Amino acid sequence: MNTEIEGNRWHELRLAGQLTSDYSGFFRLCRQRARQLKELDIRRRKYIRLALLGSANTDFLADMLEFSLDIHGIGCEIIEAPFNTYAYQMLNADSLVAKFRPDVAVFVGAALNQPEWPDINTPDEEVEIMAGRVAGYWLDLCRALHDNTGCEIVFDNFSQLSWKPNGNLSARHAADHNNYLTRINCLIGRNAPPYLHINDVAWMSSYHGVSNWFDTRYWHHAKLPVSFGCIVPYVRNISGIIAALYGGSRKVLVLDLDNTLWGGVVGDDGVDSIRIGHGSPEGEAFLYFQRYILQLKNRGVLLAVCSKNDDSGARAPFTDHPEMILGLDDFACFVANWEPKPDNLVTIAEQLNLGLDSFVFVDDNPAERELMRRQLPDVLTIELGDDPAGFPAQIDEQSPFEVVSLSREDAMRTNQYRENQLRESLRTAVSSYNDYLVSLEQRAIIRCFDESRLDRITQLINKTNQFNLTTRRKTRAEVERLMQDEKYLSVYIQLADRFGDNGVIAVVFGCWGDDCLEVDDWLMSCRVLKRDIEKLTCNYLAEQVARKGRRYIYGNYIPTDRNGMVVDHYPDLGFEQVRKHENGETRWRLDVATYVPAVHSIAIEES
Repeated sequence: MNTEIEGNRWHELRLAGQLTSDYSGFFRLCRQRARQLKELDIRRRKYIRLALLGSANTDFLADMLEFSLDIHGIGCEIIEAPFNTYAYQMLNADSLVAKFRPDVAVFVGAALNQPEWPDINTPDEEVEIMAGRVAGYWLDLCRALHDNTGCEIVFDNFSQLSWKPNGNLSARHAADHNNYLTRINCLIGRNAPPYLHINDVAWMSSYHGVSNWFDTRYWHHAKLPVSFGCIVPYVRNISGIIAALYGGSRKVLVLDLDNTLWGGVVGDDGVDSIRIGHGSPEGEAFLYFQRYILQLKNRGVLLAVCSKNDDSGARAPFTDHPEMILGLDDFACFVANWEPKPDNLVTIAEQLNLGLDSFVFVDDNPAERELMRRQLPDVLTIELGDDPAGFPAQIDEQSPFEVVSLSREDAMRTNQYRENQLRESLRTAVSSYNDYLVSLEQRAIIRCFDESRLDRITQLINKTNQFNLTTRRKTRAEVERLMQDEKYLSVYIQLADRFGDNGVIAVVFGCWGDDCLEVDDWLMSCRVLKRDIEKLTCNYLAEQVARKGRRYIYGNYIPTDRNGMVVDHYPDLGFEQVRKHENGETRWRLDVATYVPAVHSIAIEES
């Protein structure tokens, strides 16, 4: 079969999965997926081993979770533990799940299955102690499973019960079972270790309504933890967390303007007549949507504008309207003209130096959304309704910006991209590229992996595609094991210059051999490309190898559709090729005894 036709069939199926929220429709797509897998050669960006276990039935979950992960480009092999054997599976190193050695374990919980419950006469102090014991019970089980397998764990917290025998007194009574569950959820969330990722069932059940989320009939008949009407958002939320573990979250929110960020058309109505702010239901809805967008930006999502408008008119509301929440400084890129939006989004991707699969596109116009889906299928295009009050929930439903941790660099991201624009202006002003590098006044710190930087290091490993020699993804738990393993050299590089602090921008880790350092991966943020960081890094590696009494550095280049820019990385640094495979993978060696340190203009600060 034609490869392009195969790709189109698979893309259409994944797109349908993104747009379908009802159980029966999603289940039919799962059946289609099963048929396509028999006919097509599907390539995923990541393949994982996944275990399902818990205090509820998981039979309904496997097929739908496999399809939902496929939408994110992740394939999986799933093992299901027998019903309600979770304690044995988590505590015993010879259990079915432990022997499977999953990369990720999903714990499907049930609010009703708690090891202890207070009664109405239990004193408040004892309720607090009891909630602590129960939260500790779940955390201890997760710790044991992680110790036995090293896996990441996605753990359901607990929804409210759909009955309240204490009536409205429950709101002030600590021993009420719903209040008790809330305390347990808070304690688990507060004390969860980095490998434990909360699937926030408590919030989802509140959003959908407890009576819609949990159907007691299906619980009594089949121990289903969620109603059929809410299975798809439940599965989608789990897959979003797993995708985020492996760098599958998106990085940029691209926004239309007219009738997307405000009501009306600024070019026709003028700044004073657009609808944004207090005084009308529509204006308030857009106001709250902008507040939601600003919250995304403040935790590291880049914002961009892609609008069919005159540039000056498109910018005017951000500077001249008194009730605008967003300002021009909140956007990493602003493109307003009359060109086709897919073309403009490609321009934005080039300016930000990011792949199209990093982008989410939001536009009120269904024709523009359809054009974007057809021409740029790698971009996630959100289906919006007619009411701006629903825009935040419609974005959230797809979990495009799911994160499993937040780093210092996340909050700095928009400023860092803006500082890059200043660097680019400087580059065009100086007479030579070498003069440009000198004028940047770059300063670097090289350190071994440490706990304070593990979240950022994991982000780089999982999200860096272009300057990445092997593109081997790792979870935070795997990165932590590298940090603790004396057989490994694991370092990160932090870079600052005259325009600001770039944060942690490069990572290298490798295993010590008898006479060499075997580099497992070498990667760098696209924000600092062509700044001589690779020369600095190579000098450092050669120095460490010499100190250890070894002679060689070995490294592999594994080609992907995104990392072609580093095909000459090793030969440019003086490595010699020692092997080439039919798939294009190459192996390289540097003799440290004859290596002449590369010249660069980066000052190395004491760590």
